[in-house]
Amino acid sequence: MGDSFQTIVDRDASADDAPRLAAEVRDWLVARRIIEQELTDCALGDSGHRPGPGHAAAVEEPDEETGVLSLQANGLQIEVGRTVFYTIGSELTCRACGAQFEPEDGWSEAVDDWYNGNDSAEFECPECGKPERLVEWSGEFPWGFGNLGFKFWNWPPLSGRFIQEVAEMLGHRIVLVRGDL
Repeated sequence: MGDSFQTIVDRDASADDAPRLAAEVRDWLVARRIIEQELTDCALGDSGHRPGPGHAAAVEEPDEETGVLSLQANGLQIEVGRTVFYTIGSELTCRACGAQFEPEDGWSEAVDDWYNGNDSAEFECPECGKPERLVEWSGEFPWGFGNLGFKFWNWPPLSGRFIQEVAEMLGHRIVLVRGDL
């Protein structure tokens, strides 16, 4: 069994607002005891915040016996800065025609274009040809593009209510990116 992640990505935070929003959400999570305040080596490849005694309030079904608290990689990693949040084997859905597909031809180029600063980068649906801004694509396993992400390593599925509360704290549209390594 590998490691998994769930990332709440703020689609609309500007580069200037992202550090402030990150601090506000972090402080709110600490106050609710969902995460610990101290940074540790609990996130893969980076430091993060371990789950706090109130972490069960953030998940659908807490797994107390073999759960997140027993894992080495179990932290919340807060990512600030222009980032492509992705998962392997993503599936996108076209809002125009409803086609579902794994992005291929032209997707990497559009992602590079967005990453290099073009917020209006587009990708065309391979079925109907309708272009859509890269950041607007959605689906069962979408990618996220933004300046702020909250990556939860190896936590049980986050609850819809918790995700909505984070979105309300941010005051922006969010997308949930999930994946396994």
